[in-house]
Amino acid sequence: MTPEQLDTKLRTLSEHELAYRSGVKPTDNQLLHETVQVKGHPALRSRFGDRALRHWAELGYGPNDAPAPHLFIGHHARFREYPLHFHDFVELSYMYSGSCMEVVNNGIYGIKQGQVLLVDSDTVHTISPMGEDDVLLNIQIEKPYFNSNFFNRLDSGNLVTSFFVNAISKSAAHDNFILFHSENSRRLAVFMQELLCEYYDPSPRPSEIINGLFSLVISELINVYAEGDQRTNSPRLSPVVPVLRYIEQHYANCTLEQTAREFGMSTSYLTKLIKRETGSTFKVLVQQQRMAVARRLLQESDLSVTDVARNVGYANMSFFYRVFEREYGMRPGECRRRVEP
Repeated sequence: MTPEQLDTKLRTLSEHELAYRSGVKPTDNQLLHETVQVKGHPALRSRFGDRALRHWAELGYGPNDAPAPHLFIGHHARFREYPLHFHDFVELSYMYSGSCMEVVNNGIYGIKQGQVLLVDSDTVHTISPMGEDDVLLNIQIEKPYFNSNFFNRLDSGNLVTSFFVNAISKSAAHDNFILFHSENSRRLAVFMQELLCEYYDPSPRPSEIINGLFSLVISELINVYAEGDQRTNSPRLSPVVPVLRYIEQHYANCTLEQTAREFGMSTSYLTKLIKRETGSTFKVLVQQQRMAVARRLLQESDLSVTDVARNVGYANMSFFYRVFEREYGMRPGECRRRVEP
């Protein structure tokens, strides 16, 4: 499928949309939806069910060889009213064209072309009826998709990345959401376009390509998240993110007192903020960043172990060896040997 063919597919009105435009009321699939009470108001609970498997079955794949059994991409129907609802899956909504208004946790947010709304499970939301030129794609991700194989594709040596993936991978139900002001991201548009083309018209090896492209989408959203592009009307940008970025840049010599001064906070407030938002401590976060950089230097440079330790802020070699071995289960020299040809 070419980008031009994709564009035609997404803009062409379906039979359901033609019916909605003429005034026909929608009927929801009762196998995937049930009405429950949330804070005294009726809301639909939506289950992932067999959405993905039905898509792949239409393309000739069985349940055991479906390229992405935990990933479903739906075209949000235009011209229809949606009731308040929530999911048992994570939903990533991408505004391919036009704009829309979403109500999320009683707040109203406008989504423009190129922006992304990430809605976690159990987040009550709805959307206003959209017009013909408003094309919204919903990438629905079943929780099992967020396993170790998925996260291994991302940069584990990045505090903002770790914070982000923790926010979207908790096993317990929660109601977070993030509105990404990603409309100026050239790469996100390219990655999304390629992902959609592969999903609707798979190549001979679709599993690797779909999973790889989706990882690129998430990685670019993490870049947008870390760079603060959602600075206007960002509903869920955690106040700890700038602190994490600061630690990433000054890991070798930053202290709690220095970091607190940088952000105009007391040390006690900063300590509580970090603990509340990450479940960790300032000392542990700095140590994690130092170790991640040290491992990267050992694997990708010719620096001696002593020079690596000094570069990441350790003057005491015995302490560096002890912390590295506790973090990675091996000595620094072993880490280097494992990547040698």
